Parts: sequence; C-alpha cells; structure tokens
Amino acid sequence: MLNKAFQPKALLYTFILCCLMLSSFDATAAQLYRYKDDQGNYVLNQTIPPKYVKKGYDILNSQGRVIKTVAPALTEAQIAARDAALEEERIRKEEAKKQALIDDKLRQLYSHPNDAVRVVSRRVADIKGLIQAKLNRIETSKEQIIEEEASAASRQRQGKKILETTLKRLDKLKSDIEINKHDISELKHELEKVKLEFDEKIKRLEVITGKEATDYPKFLDAQKPQPEPAAPEQTQDNPVTQ
Repeated sequence: MLNKAFQPKALLYTFILCCLMLSSFDATAAQLYRYKDDQGNYVLNQTIPPKYVKKGYDILNSQGRVIKTVAPALTEAQIAARDAALEEERIRKEEAKKQALIDDKLRQLYSHPNDAVRVVSRRVADIKGLIQAKLNRIETSKEQIIEEEASAASRQRQGKKILETTLKRLDKLKSDIEINKHDISELKHELEKVKLEFDEKIKRLEVITGKEATDYPKFLDAQKPQPEPAAPEQTQDNPVTQ
C-alpha cells in the first residue's frame, strides 16, 4: 500500500505529465501546412498531399507564424548545376593548394627573382655550349668526308679500287653527322623548355616576393636572334683599256 504522504505528490506529477502531453498534442494538432496547389494558389491545411511535398511548403504554428520553410526539391538541371559548381570549387581549392606548395618551394630556392635569373643564365649557357660543340663536330666530320672522298676519287683516277676502310669511315662520319644533328634538335627543344620554365618561375617570384627581377630584361635581350652579318659588297673592276 502506498504511503498516504506520497499519494498527493504522485497525483501532482501525473497531472503535470498529462498537461504536458496534452499541450504537445495540441501544438501538433494546431500545426498547419501552407503550400501551392496545381493552380498556383496557396492552400492552408493540417496535412499536405505527398505530390506537393517536393514543391516546397511552409509550416505554421497556431498563431499563423511560419516556424519552418521547406525548400522545393531540386530539378535534375539544378542538381547538375550544383554538382558542377561543387566540382569547380573542389578543383579551385586543389589548384590553390598545389600553387601554395610550389610557392613555398620557390621561396626556399630563391630569395630574390634575380637569383633565378642567374640560374637560368648558367643553364642556357651550358646548353648553348653543348650545341656549339656538336656543331663543331659536324663541321669536323664534313671536312673529314671531303678528305676521304678526295682520296677515293684519286684512287679511282688511278684505276684502283676504293678501299673498304674508306667506305666504312665515310659511313661512320655521315652517321655521326646525323646523330649530332638529332642531339642538337633535342638540345634546342630543352633550351626552349628551360627558358619557358624559368620565365614562369621568375614572374611568380616577383609576385610572391614583391621584388622586381631587374636582371631579367638583359637576359631576354641576350636570347634574341642576332642578325646575320651583311655580306661585303662585291665591286666589279673596270676593264683595263689599251
């Protein structure tokens, strides 16, 4: 049997709980939905047909105040546009992250844009030196070919057979010329690649350091093709008259 002193308290708690439940029920029952029908007219009701849910609606309290707005469901085109925008933003952030790593590495390598100008100047000079060395080898090979062909022609005039060793030397010299030409083509490609790479680095260093590459214009001027020297004018001697 329950204690008589406890009974009033139990009754009070039960009463409060019932009031809360009724209050919650009333609030829910008083909740209204506002949506548009097929004719575009607003409808206020305690329920909302499923077909109108995706079009969006408002939830109102018993005083008619909007307490929540549910946006319309996105169309396929809107979903595609949203996803495209999200992907574009993701790519932008990824590119920004990559650029930040590149900038950090540039700062570690060069404290001033002119430092990068000095590096590219040395690399360009090295590549041009290799190109010139191979051009010299080509000229040397051509001279040797002329000598070997002259020797072979002399033997033919004497009615002698051209030596097999001469023919092999000629083939080797011609092969060397082609190899050096190929190497020169590769080196020229590398030269342009290096200049383009450092052009981007130097311009970026000017941005991230706030300093000007004052040596760069002089370097660029030095890379311009030099005009071929003009051939000397040939003067025709006046005929000697008797």
